[in-house]
Amino acid sequence: MKAMNSTNAMDSDDLLARLAALDAAPRTEPTAAEIDREETLLRTVLADTGRPTGGAATFLRRPVVRRAGFTLAGALAAGAALVAVTGGLAGLGGSGPLSSAELASWTGTPQGLETADEKGAEAAEHCLELTEGMGSGTPEVANADVRGSVASMVVSRGADAAYCLAGADGSGIAMGVSPVAALPADGIGLDTYGARGSGDEEFNYVVGAAGSDVKEVVVRDHGKTARATLQDGRWTAWWPDGRPDGLLTGTFTVTLTDGTSRTVEAESVPTGG
Repeated sequence: MKAMNSTNAMDSDDLLARLAALDAAPRTEPTAAEIDREETLLRTVLADTGRPTGGAATFLRRPVVRRAGFTLAGALAAGAALVAVTGGLAGLGGSGPLSSAELASWTGTPQGLETADEKGAEAAEHCLELTEGMGSGTPEVANADVRGSVASMVVSRGADAAYCLAGADGSGIAMGVSPVAALPADGIGLDTYGARGSGDEEFNYVVGAAGSDVKEVVVRDHGKTARATLQDGRWTAWWPDGRPDGLLTGTFTVTLTDGTSRTVEAESVPTGG
């Protein structure tokens, strides 16, 4: 613990200098194993409380990414998740990508977010900035909603996509997600889930896929109830005051287009479609 406390005390220049030293050799395309090792080191240095699934590489601010020698294309090819952050580094002294005031405004039932409106346009612009450089082609926005003062959406460019949360003060985070999985008409699956931030600035999130007959998904976890935003076979939700380890231990209630519903344990829902 003393070693970790000493690491956390280093200033940003020392951190960037150490990361730069990792890339002293001529740059070559990193292998999946190298990405995993770099990601593990970076998470140890930053003491990140987030727990992305699948051993995903974590990207925190572009200068750090460049100095560590990572490339977005290589990470996505290795099945890793993009994480772009503004407004703070998760896990440092009760901080996170969204402020405690923004998280306190959270509502279990989201409102639709129109990207043509001023608020929606600002949130969409911020998420496009966070995902800049991801994929190719014209960006498309789906699953756009707002809970309190925090907007969320999925930004896609070609075959690549990211789940983005944008705060009203310019803060936010974007995390890579997989293509929508093909599922039975009445089925749901998990794509990615986890926790970001710490203390009163910690929140949980989940992104999943749904079959064509699924009309609604309601997440109940750690005392919070969140109605997911469902569009084109993908559903998304987030909530504050969840589990710091990011694990899902609650339930999902799935309602179908014929009006029937069932509740399943989150731990029993398959990951990756």
